[in-house]
Amino acid sequence: MKKFVPYVNMETVKDKDGKIERFEVRTVTYLPKDSKITTSGEGALADNVLYRPLTISYNGTSAEFDYFGADFTIQRKDVGLLERGVNVKVKSAVVEARAMAMDSGELKDGDEGSSTGVVIEYEDEDLP
Repeated sequence: MKKFVPYVNMETVKDKDGKIERFEVRTVTYLPKDSKITTSGEGALADNVLYRPLTISYNGTSAEFDYFGADFTIQRKDVGLLERGVNVKVKSAVVEARAMAMDSGELKDGDEGSSTGVVIEYEDEDLP
């Protein structure tokens, strides 16, 4: 699953006065070529979460792979009180559907814990 871990880049967008407006998180993942991707994790977050969970779900099963880009926008007003950064994970919707159909005892070793992630911390001196 390590080959699916995305390339992640985060940009801090500031207004003309130097105050943070938003964070732009750009990712590139290497997934099966027939995949359709969906993203989740943007929006307001509870104040007790340290790393915002950003998820890229895919449903491909092809033996051929291709690069897929996914962007996330995190508005400054949506950042939680204790939030330190983001944790971008890639999950297979196919494996999750299979896991739900089976008992947990029937899962193969390779299926369990199939998501991996990349953690990026907000590093800006202006963050309160």
